[in-house]
Amino acid sequence: MNEKIIELGEIAERVNQGTHFSRMADNYICLRYNRPGSETKFDDLRIPARLACLTIVLVRHGCMCAEVDLIPYQIRANTLIIINPGSLFSISSIDPERLDVSIMFVSTSFLLDINIDLNALDIRSLIEKRTPAVRLLPAQVQKLMRYYDLLDIHSRDEVTLFSTNVARSLCAAIFYELLQINYLRIDRQVNSAVSTRRRSTYVHDFMRLVHFNYKSHRTLGFYAGKLYISPKYLTVLVKEATGRSATEWIDEFVIIEAKNLLRFSGKNIQQVAYALNFPNQSSFGKYFKRLTGISPMAYQKG
Repeated sequence: MNEKIIELGEIAERVNQGTHFSRMADNYICLRYNRPGSETKFDDLRIPARLACLTIVLVRHGCMCAEVDLIPYQIRANTLIIINPGSLFSISSIDPERLDVSIMFVSTSFLLDINIDLNALDIRSLIEKRTPAVRLLPAQVQKLMRYYDLLDIHSRDEVTLFSTNVARSLCAAIFYELLQINYLRIDRQVNSAVSTRRRSTYVHDFMRLVHFNYKSHRTLGFYAGKLYISPKYLTVLVKEATGRSATEWIDEFVIIEAKNLLRFSGKNIQQVAYALNFPNQSSFGKYFKRLTGISPMAYQKG
């Protein structure tokens, strides 16, 4: 697999631009598959790729199987999955006769214009359920689809002076609906809003720091220092919020990337070790085997 980040324009080239494909410049793509009559195919999304955009998948009916960071997910009816920019994403299989799925690819530059915090969208569900997939109520799905349809229609209209402003507002409405869904799910049992919000912020910031620094920093002390709290306190916060230790999260990010590089990059084991900032191949091999139970060579050959 090519390690480069796939930009929105290349995503548009990879998917078949059928009757349910629309795009607004380099801002977003709306893609929908709902038999009968759909022409959109997913063949070019079957190979894991790092997408440089936020990807939102909403399955209304049927079922599809996808992988996010090499972890397989079965996405059934009324399920939403949110994939952050830079994550590995692929579609492994679909139910061609019954599937009704809508996918949005939104560029990071457009997200910055909307001023939406990416981490607020998916990290709350990630740390709560250890999965980016969220089950929705039928009414929530219907509301999200109304916004999606408006965005899809808007991208087909003639470009005017205010086209980007309209698209920005519609995307913002979708994201705030997603935020509302997340907060309704998670905050029902909050007892102390101020205290919980502060502690939750540490966890969100930790996850974001790991996302951007795991290739070069694997020590708990590094992340605790960036957050100006003690490693012990960080461990307590992350464990309480996610059920897993901060060190386990760091290791998971590293192992996901290690597996990706070993299988798809064409690098040898020594090159992978150096890419992940290990001092040598031996130390990387011991680390990998301790966490996966097999050696890097065995994984690469398998």
